[in-house]
Amino acid sequence: MAKRKSKLPKRARAVNLVVQNINIQLRFPGFSCRINKGCAVWKGELQPQSISPVYQVEIKYKLKQIPKVKVISPHLAHSSPHLYKDRILCLYWPKEWWWQQDDLIAEIIIPWAASWLYHYELWLDTGKWLGPSSHENIR
Repeated sequence: MAKRKSKLPKRARAVNLVVQNINIQLRFPGFSCRINKGCAVWKGELQPQSISPVYQVEIKYKLKQIPKVKVISPHLAHSSPHLYKDRILCLYWPKEWWWQQDDLIAEIIIPWAASWLYHYELWLDTGKWLGPSSHENIR
């Protein structure tokens, strides 16, 4: 996963929820969206490989907060690495990269979630997390 070049925050305008949804619909037309009280929730399917199961995922995003991705089904193994306690996917290490208000969920978060699922499947097969990681299990 890419690192930010500068530790200085960008001074860009936040991408509003409607624009986020348009970008998601263009790249991932199978995702549905519900916006309520300034919070968007997208639900859709990701399949990291043709032999992989189809994963139902949910992405919750409120402006100026970090998007949160959760796998709805199939259920992830209880001891899965790189999950927060609330079963939110750990897509990046905040000491190396951070969400910016002008980032696009369709360009960053959804592809990273698909990559996370790919590495999760490798972990199921090998018992080792083979994906990008620079921290120990965050549990």
